[in-house]
Amino acid sequence: MNTVSHGRKLKLSVLSLSLPVEDNPLFWDPVDRSGLRLLLLSEYNNISHGLVCVMAERWHQETSSFHLPVGEMTITLDDVACLLGIPVAGRLIQEDDLDPDHGVKLMVTHLLFLVEDAVEQASNNSGAFVTYTALKEHYEHLLNRCNHLMGEDLSEEEEMSRIRPACVKAFLLLLLGYTIFAGKNSKTINLLWMLAIRDLDEIGMCSWGGMGLAFLYEQLNLTSSPHVGSIGGYMSLLVVIFFFFFF
Repeated sequence: MNTVSHGRKLKLSVLSLSLPVEDNPLFWDPVDRSGLRLLLLSEYNNISHGLVCVMAERWHQETSSFHLPVGEMTITLDDVACLLGIPVAGRLIQEDDLDPDHGVKLMVTHLLFLVEDAVEQASNNSGAFVTYTALKEHYEHLLNRCNHLMGEDLSEEEEMSRIRPACVKAFLLLLLGYTIFAGKNSKTINLLWMLAIRDLDEIGMCSWGGMGLAFLYEQLNLTSSPHVGSIGGYMSLLVVIFFFFFF
């Protein structure tokens, strides 16, 4: 097998952040409610492709565990909760996939993409996906607009109430795409994850750890195919698990 982690390492350090929480609580409050903020602190800057390759080669789909010289080892929800600090109890996304039209609707309704830009993303990426580049640029545009509106008078309050939720959702989608839902190609984010963050009032009810672990299991299972040359999922978690058990 020639499995390696996703080709271009995604770095959270390139992600612009909002003003500090004391200056912009309306941005950080839903982020904190989601339980995902600790993901900003959990990544490795460098991932060993050799280590990922060895771990993937020893993954057995039938038992959902790594078969190692010292015995079997698996990753549990307790591991995810302890090592990443994200919620493991709560709701899961029920849908398996989205059609392009649904992806366009999510981008326009919840992220405030222009219709033509959303359609272009769905068309160019062959489905309900958005590129990291396009989403990051859009998020930074929304963030800059929010920062500007914070210095305006109350006449801009309606505009702020429209833009800020979209800015938070774009940030959370990027955060998820950089970490627990990292894809194999490091180019696009699946808009399926938007279903879990579209309602900021209920964002704290999701089992992010459960969904992230299921996604990692799925990606490891795919490595059993000889046609798969890369792997998605949160490689930082895989590395932490390895060192946690052996050092």
